[in-house]
Amino acid sequence: MEFPMRNMLAAMAVMIVASPLAAQQSADPNAPRTPLPYDRGYDKDQPRTRAINDAERPEVQEANDIALAQSRTVSAPTVAGNAANEARYAADVAAYRVMLRQHRRDVRAYARQEGAYAQAMADWRAQVDACDRGNRRACDAPTPDPMNYM
Repeated sequence: MEFPMRNMLAAMAVMIVASPLAAQQSADPNAPRTPLPYDRGYDKDQPRTRAINDAERPEVQEANDIALAQSRTVSAPTVAGNAANEARYAADVAAYRVMLRQHRRDVRAYARQEGAYAQAMADWRAQVDACDRGNRRACDAPTPDPMNYM
C-alpha cells in the first residue's frame, strides 16, 4: 500500500511542477502582441523599433541641440567662477589644516594634563597609605597638586 501511495504523490508533484513550465513554454515570445505606448524597444532591433526611433529622431535631435546650447552658455561665464571656487576651496582647506593642527595641540595638552593628574593621584594614594600606617609626616603633607607634575 505504501509503494503505490508514494508513486502517486511523486506523480502529483511532477504534475504540479510541470504544469506552469508547460504553460510558459507554450507562449511564443515572437508572437505579435499589442505594444505598450511607452515601450521604446531600444534593446530590440526590429522594424517597429526603427520606425519609432526614426519618427522621434527630429525631436530627440532638437532636445540634444537645446541641451548643448544651454551647457555652452552656462559653462562660458563659469570659467571665472571656477577660479573663485578653487580659491574658496583652497582657503577652506587651509582653514581646515589650521584647525587640525590646533586640535592636535589640544589633544597633546590634554594628554599631558591627564598624565599629570594620574601621577598626582598615584602619589596621593601612596601618601594616604603611609598615613594609614601611622606616618605622621605623610598625614601632615599637603595633597599633591597635578599642576606640579606638568
